[in-house]
Amino acid sequence: MLAGCAASTQGSPVAKGGSTAQATTVASGPREPFDPCTIPKDAVTASGLDVSTERPDFAGLTTYPGWTNCTWDATGASAWHYLSVLSSINSIDDYLRSPQNQRQVPVQVGLRDAIRYNSDYQGDPPTGCDIVLDVSGNLIIFVVDTIGSEDTLGDPCVEVQKHAADLERYLPK
Repeated sequence: MLAGCAASTQGSPVAKGGSTAQATTVASGPREPFDPCTIPKDAVTASGLDVSTERPDFAGLTTYPGWTNCTWDATGASAWHYLSVLSSINSIDDYLRSPQNQRQVPVQVGLRDAIRYNSDYQGDPPTGCDIVLDVSGNLIIFVVDTIGSEDTLGDPCVEVQKHAADLERYLPK
């Protein structure tokens, strides 16, 4: 709540007895999404991802206002997937209403409520799997999908759940 005076005042404002003050938070400009590339490199490595393959702005996502991302390939000779962590200032509810986000299932990531789903481009059976959660007003999406034309050698939903659980502690509270 904002209050003001209709006319100018002189002197210093003084609170009278019995009055209460309430803090008001005012945004100081446009909100920025969380930057997933700030997740510590040792945490990314511990999750089984190769930090040397880090790609900020995978697929040109940051050309869309309010979005940012970071992507890493899995490690190992038989690595078949990558993980993208996307962040946006958009609403999780609006995002999940999109018809492209299919087969939604409630899951937990750490202590946070989340939704696991498949995007329509991931096929049936899916070649990838996503987890979305709301983090302090940021939409965070963990995406696991196959690298290029590699075969899906594991369960993408198991992989995305593992990476999300490993990295969740580095997201904003």
